[in-house]
Amino acid sequence: MFVYYIETLLFRTLFRTINLFSLPAARRIGHTLGLLNFHIVKVRCTVVKRQLEEAFPAKSKKEIYKLVREINISFGYTAVEFCWFSPKRLESFKRFIEFSGLENLNEALAHNKGCIVFTGHFGNWELAAQLLGNLTKRVYAVAKKQKNPFFNNFVNNMRESNFVHLIPMKIALRGIVTAIKENRIILMLGDQKAGKTGVPANFFGMSAQTNPGTAKISLKYQVPVLFTVCYRRRDGIYVIQFEPPIYPEIQNSFNEAVLEYTQLFTSKLERWVRKYPKQWFWFHRRWRV
Repeated sequence: MFVYYIETLLFRTLFRTINLFSLPAARRIGHTLGLLNFHIVKVRCTVVKRQLEEAFPAKSKKEIYKLVREINISFGYTAVEFCWFSPKRLESFKRFIEFSGLENLNEALAHNKGCIVFTGHFGNWELAAQLLGNLTKRVYAVAKKQKNPFFNNFVNNMRESNFVHLIPMKIALRGIVTAIKENRIILMLGDQKAGKTGVPANFFGMSAQTNPGTAKISLKYQVPVLFTVCYRRRDGIYVIQFEPPIYPEIQNSFNEAVLEYTQLFTSKLERWVRKYPKQWFWFHRRWRV
């Protein structure tokens, strides 16, 4: 428990320090942190390298090496941006953000059945949640409990201060259904290994156990799904892009439909990861057996 306390204290110190700087200066710190992990600490760098080799077999060793380096830097950016953006309100940093496809979100909510905003650990997913919370005041997400209770409380308090209402994992389904009936927005991430509760989906030509929750809920409760990404452009601007809503339907059986739509959402994410490979969270063992 003492170790958890020290970890959280160090993070709080970093959090406060980052907010003493401008965003460009904070990003330079993130760049340094990314290089520190790539060259010295090397946390999960072998995992990143192996998965890149499997996902992009045509890339040379030199290309893979460069991409691993860029992925570390990108995650350094993401970490410090979470610290920099979180305590601020949307009005204070609008110049760094661009929304695309907000009409698609409004269309989905016009059906009064709520909607699921589906994304992955891509770009800056935490920023996307906070921006959407600030913008609509009607965002809900299931909170997965962190091992470190001090860090867990700190991060969740930050999320809730940005109008992201958290649903405890133990009442996840009940909380989601209640939110849907109130025409709320449910945030769901579906790109981490789901284990025995998952269904197989093709991701970069390899079978990956994938959480079918988005497909099951949308089919059972007739909830539209918006595939959404929050990606960083070269000029440092973040784009939050909402694709047109998907209205899942059962053609043959419920289980077949779950597989079909889980694959559809996974394929949409893959297209974005292929476009901006350094912005996906390759540190997670996606294809682990």
